[in-house]
Amino acid sequence: MRGADIKEKQALGSADGDHLRANRLTREAFFCVLDSRKPVIAAVNGAALGAGFVMAACCDMIFAAESAVFGMPEIDVGLGGGASFLQRILPHSKLRRMMLTGERIPAAELYRLGAVEACVPDPEVLPAALAVATVVASKSPAAVQRIRDSFSTVEALALREGFRIEQNYTTELSKTPDAKEARRAFLEKRKPAF
Repeated sequence: MRGADIKEKQALGSADGDHLRANRLTREAFFCVLDSRKPVIAAVNGAALGAGFVMAACCDMIFAAESAVFGMPEIDVGLGGGASFLQRILPHSKLRRMMLTGERIPAAELYRLGAVEACVPDPEVLPAALAVATVVASKSPAAVQRIRDSFSTVEALALREGFRIEQNYTTELSKTPDAKEARRAFLEKRKPAF
């Protein structure tokens, strides 16, 4: 997941609105992932730099190959951006260090910090991500979608208000056919059929 092409960025600016259009497209790509109705899992094998790292940070989970590296090299070419997204997954000091130095961080370090869900041998990164995706896909579609929708909302709220919203959608979910089937399956000691 590589970021912006510097040669392409250099060509911007020759026509009115070039930068605005490019920024809007980039911003909307990030928000497409954040606002997805379904969970999005990144499997990073290689370098996730700049916008590529931000795109991974927009995902619900990041699985990384042991050889993967993450970085924000924009500072090296006089640019910046991405802190709004990265502050959601990185500690305060690590975010600033990465953005102010352009330093690349190995996947194992981001795993240690909790920014990456798993750091696995290179050939295992896609199977590991797909295994979790398979588990998620086996759950109630209504619950998965509602929980996924709530992430952006509750993280922007104070604890009391966020939990109140979660209680409300849990009450709504309890009345769905999926919830009724899940409870019936639990009592009958079988897997639910959604």
